[in-house]
Amino acid sequence: MRIHETFTKKDIVNIIEKNKIPNIDIKLTRYEIVKELISYINNNNYDKYSFLENENKNKKLTIKEKNEIIIKAQQIISLHKNGYNFSSSCYEDKKDLLNECEYIAQFGDISSVRRAIKFVNKQYSLNLNCIISNDINEKLQHKEQLKKDSTPKISFTFKKCIVEFD
Repeated sequence: MRIHETFTKKDIVNIIEKNKIPNIDIKLTRYEIVKELISYINNNNYDKYSFLENENKNKKLTIKEKNEIIIKAQQIISLHKNGYNFSSSCYEDKKDLLNECEYIAQFGDISSVRRAIKFVNKQYSLNLNCIISNDINEKLQHKEQLKKDSTPKISFTFKKCIVEFD
């Protein structure tokens, strides 16, 4: 068996944790984890892990493509910062900007894309939605819940207090 190179260390660690595979130290390098996982799968004759031999379906972008998407999102954020002045940006007009936004909205797992889309939605009163994977969505919801829980709440305490003046 061979694990496809599109599976990152993080992906492999998630698979190990979800399936509760014992005796694999997740602090090792990707190469060492893959070696141990392959030996575990081969020793136990598991066919349910055969999907690891194929390309990772969750990986939509290469590093080069991801960097290009991030640059496009940064250009939109820059346009927002300069007050949507198209003459000093790389966009011709609003239509060009919206076409770019529709394209990058597919990659909502990238934080700068979500931020850029949020700015454009607010400026033009639109409702463009970013496509976000379930893992990232769960992390964002958890982060939002932590933020809500950490905000201080007002509490009033009524006590009797005596003030004396000379």
